[in-house]
Amino acid sequence: MYTGPREEDADDAPFQEERAREERARRRDQISRTVVAWVMAGALALLAYDSGGAALDARRDGRPWAYPACIASVCLLGLLGLAIRAFRRRNGRVSHRGPG
Repeated sequence: MYTGPREEDADDAPFQEERAREERARRRDQISRTVVAWVMAGALALLAYDSGGAALDARRDGRPWAYPACIASVCLLGLLGLAIRAFRRRNGRVSHRGPG
């Protein structure tokens, strides 16, 4: 025979604290992922710009230019991948604002 509190009377406070802590951690992780993505996008853009300029200078001077051009292409593909990922994440969110 169970003599404890009924289920609807049970104290839910520890679970609410745990859910709040998990929500804060989830939000903090999302913010850190966003910051890392922006830093990564900036670094890729800078590297693509620099490698593209180096490839153009090398081509103009008659030196080998394929390596810097490939690096610039890979960086641009990385930027494109980040943009597609951001677009999909943004469109995948559910709006709770209602009809607008």
